[in-house]
Amino acid sequence: MKFINDASFSGLQYITADNIHSPSVSAIFSTRNGGVSGGTPETEYLRSMNLSLRFSSGEEDYGNAKENYKIIISSQGFKFNNLVTLRQKHTSNIVVVDERVVEENRNNPFGFNRLSEAADAIVTNIQGLLLSVRTADCVPILLYDPKTKSIGAAHAGWRGTLAGVGRKTVECMADVYGSNPKDIKAAIGPAIGVCCFEVGFEVLDGFIKEYGDDIVKHFTTKYKSKPYCDIKLMNKAFLIEAGIFENNIDVSDLCTKCNPDLFYSARYSGEKYGSLAGFIGLKNQTETEVL
Repeated sequence: MKFINDASFSGLQYITADNIHSPSVSAIFSTRNGGVSGGTPETEYLRSMNLSLRFSSGEEDYGNAKENYKIIISSQGFKFNNLVTLRQKHTSNIVVVDERVVEENRNNPFGFNRLSEAADAIVTNIQGLLLSVRTADCVPILLYDPKTKSIGAAHAGWRGTLAGVGRKTVECMADVYGSNPKDIKAAIGPAIGVCCFEVGFEVLDGFIKEYGDDIVKHFTTKYKSKPYCDIKLMNKAFLIEAGIFENNIDVSDLCTKCNPDLFYSARYSGEKYGSLAGFIGLKNQTETEVL
């Protein structure tokens, strides 16, 4: 993965998933730099590329969040109204985005396709759409099958990871588009690291109950008395179990909590925090727009 300081957009910084990102596919993870949010002591926690709509339900940052989306979407050569986002609820639900879904969600007050049903993963094979999942410590997963020209994005907190959202997204791409997992490339973006992700013993017990004792290898108690979870490597292991080759999976080693100047982190900031996002989209390859 590579940091990009985009000279075309003042201060904009994002990370490319280089095993996927190409002239025909955009696959990036945002940082908190290069946007228009913040600027006052009361909104400093949102500085500056806040992509959260959860904490901007009033006038506090809604307009700025929309402008931030426009900046980062424009940097990737997509249209604002072709952005697709989810109402994330820490589930393993997946939305398959086809022309019908786009048409149903086009006319809404956000100006882009914000899907109304609760889901934490999304797949499509439509060129020109930019899929997005929001995070602030949770794991963003981007998927691309160059054979079927299909893409996916998933948001995996510990609940979504427990429910197998990454694996289920791979299975969905296989079912809907005929993808062979061996052809899929995956990128796991910046998320909270094992150094900082303390969980309760009930979380560890839940994983053992679901996956057996071998899952304990993704937890450690060496930092303190409670378990610490390596949620990025756990999701990588689940993607491998789903059939993706290990050398087709790129994992960021950056911890969101350890790098507050680069990333938003719920664990670092507490009750108030902004959101990062992972984006993936198939670029239009002809002069004629699909949408």
